[in-house]
Amino acid sequence: MSADIALVHTNVRTMNINQPVAQAVAIKGTKIVKVGTDQEVNQLIGKKTQVINLEEKTVIPGLIDTHIHVADFGRCLLWLDLTSAKSIKDLQNLLEEKAKQTLTKKWIIGRGWSQNRFKEKRLPKLSELDEAAPDNPVILYHESEMTCAVNSKAIVLAGIREQTAAPSGGTIEKNPKTGKLTGILRGSATNLVWQMVVQPNSDDLSEATALACQKIAETGITSVNWIVLLEKELPIVQRLFTEKKLLVRVNVILPEALVKETGSFQSTDSLMLHVGGVFIAVDGYLDSKTAALSEPYSDDPKSNGKMLLTREKLAASIEEISAMGLQPVIHAMGDKAVDTALTVIEQNSQQAEGKPVRFRIEQAAVLNRALVERLKNQDVVVSVQPKVISTEFSVWSAIARLGSTRAKWLHPLKTLLNDGVKVAGGSDCPMEPLNPFLGLQESVLREHFPEQRLSVEEALRMYTVDAAYCSGEEKVKGSIEVGKLADLTVLSDDPMVINTTKIKDVKIEITIINGKIVYSKHLLHL
Repeated sequence: MSADIALVHTNVRTMNINQPVAQAVAIKGTKIVKVGTDQEVNQLIGKKTQVINLEEKTVIPGLIDTHIHVADFGRCLLWLDLTSAKSIKDLQNLLEEKAKQTLTKKWIIGRGWSQNRFKEKRLPKLSELDEAAPDNPVILYHESEMTCAVNSKAIVLAGIREQTAAPSGGTIEKNPKTGKLTGILRGSATNLVWQMVVQPNSDDLSEATALACQKIAETGITSVNWIVLLEKELPIVQRLFTEKKLLVRVNVILPEALVKETGSFQSTDSLMLHVGGVFIAVDGYLDSKTAALSEPYSDDPKSNGKMLLTREKLAASIEEISAMGLQPVIHAMGDKAVDTALTVIEQNSQQAEGKPVRFRIEQAAVLNRALVERLKNQDVVVSVQPKVISTEFSVWSAIARLGSTRAKWLHPLKTLLNDGVKVAGGSDCPMEPLNPFLGLQESVLREHFPEQRLSVEEALRMYTVDAAYCSGEEKVKGSIEVGKLADLTVLSDDPMVINTTKIKDVKIEITIINGKIVYSKHLLHL
């Protein structure tokens, strides 16, 4: 037997505890057929084998993002990219150029600016956006997403006035001296403008989502758990699969309201596209103080957050979802919500017959020792987004919100791993950056409560073998082993040995999915 592709002279980090490193990998069809030394793989090289000498570059299993909103990411790719703006003037210039290319009265949407990168170290003013784009409504999202800057036309269209009350969990900023609007909206107040934006049609959104899939592959991600938000995303998933534009493997996570839509997916390859789970929201989020806590918020003694489901309703949902052969994906952020979810899971495990359900809890943010023990005992996977964790501390002031005692138990990743709880990693893109190596670095260099920092290997497991376990696919992917799917990522540097402050800058050289090169930095035989 001759291999189709042979990766030789490389540094293979297999994430397989029985063979953690290797020199070479051979691929035949869609599977890995050999992992070993150069000499061993050389024996499988034939006349038609594509031999790729990687010159000691690092190969890891294809990365898996367990929480991403692919259609939303595609929509964002249609927007003005402001990440390069180093000053207010830069932002104005980019906006002005975009306005020249945009029809009068048509919305201009941008994202990615940060006052921390501006030399002025301040937020943009309403008048500065008006000056750059006087004839278009403008909404420009901060890199943290839940803050935006808008111009006067957007404010008028949204019907926002100086006397407009901000919605719960939101802020409409005003000049403290004059009381006039500044054009800065935060939290849920951003929706006041967003709801006025005309959304792209299905063709535009399909094209943008296909581009999103390409961008995802370019970051070394080979599989995603696509968290569906809206029903209109479903035909897009199907269309991209049919047109062979779904470059990455997709495990669709449907919202509970669309659970009966699973039959709309006609996939001829369940390993490339399948509906794997159903998203159930038990509570809200810390940023809006809707995460359900057992004790009140430290900075708001009258609020404990909000439970969105009763224990009985959650149990009924889980029973229905499990009967369909799907995974319950339970969003529970506050300790009260996690307690409720675990109580139902514990009852389910006692009553279960036949194949057990693999439960996963999204976030499981505010924990304590007892909850960690229960997570371990029930073999519940915790799915987190590491960049979101740093945002909770740096943007949403988690310590002030929870108090220092509870904040120590906010996303205690090291404690979870030490106690044997599997943790899977994702991005929450486009709410946070897509780059998985940024998530890796955030986990390794955690600023707040550094005792919860992970080793590089532990962090990498969150995006590989444990991410595969999260969706019940650990037998076919997540590590580089003979017989597993040929999903591989080639890196410019070895994250295990480089300076940890440089992990986020690791570049993707090649992405291989299903035994095919879908991305190559140097356009290698695509």
